[in-house]
Parts: sequence; structure tokens; C-alpha cells
Amino acid sequence: MGRLLTHKGGLPSPPLAGPGEADLIPSRLQKQADVPNWKQATRRFTALVKWLDENEPAAHRALSYPAFTKRWARAAWSELYRIDELACQWASTTVFLTFSGSYWLDKDSLTFCPPVTYFKALQNSRQARRKALSRLLTNVPRWQSIRAIGGGGNNGYPRVFLGLYLSEPINTQAFEPVVNAHLNNSPVAGTDAHDIETIVSIQQNPQHKSQLIHTLGKQIPGLKSANGITAESWEKQKIATILHAGNWRPYTFGQST
Repeated sequence: MGRLLTHKGGLPSPPLAGPGEADLIPSRLQKQADVPNWKQATRRFTALVKWLDENEPAAHRALSYPAFTKRWARAAWSELYRIDELACQWASTTVFLTFSGSYWLDKDSLTFCPPVTYFKALQNSRQARRKALSRLLTNVPRWQSIRAIGGGGNNGYPRVFLGLYLSEPINTQAFEPVVNAHLNNSPVAGTDAHDIETIVSIQQNPQHKSQLIHTLGKQIPGLKSANGITAESWEKQKIATILHAGNWRPYTFGQST
């Protein structure tokens, strides 16, 4: 995926969003109604989080978006642990999947894709992945899924992670339709990064079932140390800025009926 570039000097930071996407960017990240570049937006967002950390809880209660503050991180971990505790009572198998994409707009000229544009393209496969997963798990009596957005490195471009608790064993090759759904529906997904043996990890009767929630949680911006996004790496701060810009949730749940 190329060498690590933080856009601090060297290559210019890409605009946060591409043409026609300016309406996605909240005014608090803009300056004079202009779409900021990713570096500028990240600095403005982390400054906002610091202010929220200093003025919570009064300010936090009024928010309609994930704040990535210390308070938010503690609440997020509590929610994740609650789901994990219930699932671990019946699950015999855990599964961890990773979906990614190429963030180059033009690799030859080392031009990065606007991160909001990239994430929308990465998410183009979401509905197809969900349908493929539902078909795959039709005969599994009980299952619980947790979808997380985040990662580390990767120049700050997020990946999608999927954790599954299953009441029955399953094999790696069974997930080919889910992987193919991503490859066939996301324009930034590449076959070279989606070898099924690499992106699908299965634990049958794991000794520590809660390892899944720890692995997932640490991918989410702001949760690695539970001290909010300002305590994390520049790459994680950039990911949080993307999610904040589009008001995208960093984790969601799903389960069988």
C-alpha cells in the first residue's frame, strides 16, 4: 500500500472531500465555507475534542455525533463489553474479518484520494456484504456481529473490521461469497489485498472468547487507551476526522433473529 506518509511536509495533504461532497463536511471543520485539507480538518477536530473533554458533561449531552472524547470512549467500551458478555455465554466460534481498499487516486504521481471519497467507495460494498453474510449464516442457530471502522497506519485511511460470535463451527472458505461481495461492489477493493486466508481469522472454541472484542475495540479510534482520540496516533486522529465529517458511526451491531 506504499510507504507511510503523514502529509506533514513532502506530499500535500489531500482535500478532506472530493467534488460534490462539500455538503457532507460540517461547518465546524471548515474555514470560510471552504473544504479543508485532511491535515487542517484533523487539527480542527482534535481541538474540538479537547474543548469537549474540558467542558463535559454539559456539552457532551447536546451532541448528535460520536465525540471521540474520554467520556465517549468509556461509554463505548461499556457497550462493547456488554454485547461481548452476552455473546460469550453461547458462542463456540469467533471470526475476525478485514475489508480494505486502495487509497491512491493516482499511484504513479503519488496522489492520494480524498478520504471521504475513499470511505464512501469502501462502503459501496456494505449492502452486498450484509446480504452475503446473512445467506452464509442462515443455518447458524445463533450469531452476533460487531462491525468496526478504524485501523492503524495505512496513512490514516480506515478499514472495515467485522467480528462474529457463532454458535456453531465454520470454515474459512465459507466466507468467499462475503469477500467476493466486497471485491465486486467496492471500486477501491483489490484482489491482491483480499486473500481469504489472510483477511479471515477463525477461532474454534477459543480459550479467551473476549479476545475478539479487545481486538475489535483497539481498531476503533479513541478506544486503544480508553482516553479518547487526543491520546492516540496522528493516523487514528485522521480516521476519527473522516468519521466525524460524514457523521459515520465507528461501530455497529447486528444479530440473527
